[in-house]
Amino acid sequence: MIKRAGFAVLALALAACSPPQAPAETAEAPAATLPPPVTGCNANTSRDWSAVGSQYYIIEAELVGDACQDAVATIRIKAREGDAVLLEQSYPIAQVPLAFNPNGDRVSLSSDLEAWIQNTAEVQTADWLPAWPSGAQRPPGFQPAAGITRQRYEGVRGAQGPLFCYPDGGESNSCIAMAGDTATLLGSLTPERP
Repeated sequence: MIKRAGFAVLALALAACSPPQAPAETAEAPAATLPPPVTGCNANTSRDWSAVGSQYYIIEAELVGDACQDAVATIRIKAREGDAVLLEQSYPIAQVPLAFNPNGDRVSLSSDLEAWIQNTAEVQTADWLPAWPSGAQRPPGFQPAAGITRQRYEGVRGAQGPLFCYPDGGESNSCIAMAGDTATLLGSLTPERP
């Protein structure tokens, strides 16, 4: 028995003094993946717009470009129910200095984008727009969009429906008349010069 105990102690001592054996094949740990580097000048934002007459819309905007100075901004008006796109317009930001600083970086342009989708109409109904005098080429301070006739323009003004305006140039604001799920681009409002 003492002999057996001696062999057991000797085996333990040898095991303690031996270098550890290399483990059998082990699975390789997966390499850590890093997110791709941020490139380009991209941003997006949205807000709800509660228009007159209990009409609700979603105003969305996005900015996309390889470089900020070349970015294009897109504005969308969507129906709140069903997400149907009612109107979508895109502009190179360099053409809309009233809203965007083309020398801005991604952070400042994100702020510009949020400000861009705020309604610039002083009164958010179409009757706020200037009247189109009979026989005139257009209303004073307003450039009608293609296909907008005096009759159609005055009909929209008379309906007094919701109006959404946003900067579309260096000193003009594009104005859209809303009627349920119909958006009509009326044209651009430019302040009259004295």
